Amino acid sequence: MEQRKGPYRLIISGGGTGGHIYPALAVAKAWVARYPDSRVLFVGAEGKMEMEQVPKRVLKS
Repeated sequence: MEQRKGPYRLIISGGGTGGHIYPALAVAKAWVARYPDSRVLFVGAEGKMEMEQVPKRVLKS
């Protein structure tokens, strides 16, 4: 199978507590560091902690 070279797209979903949000952000940061042309989409619930914390930690998207 031929391996795709990118750019990759990654969707991350998690939230409600920092126990889900901060590890998800760490994964996204590591992903973008490895694949700089990637697009990352973070999916969360409106009005929850993730909607406050994720925008503060802007990822390349």
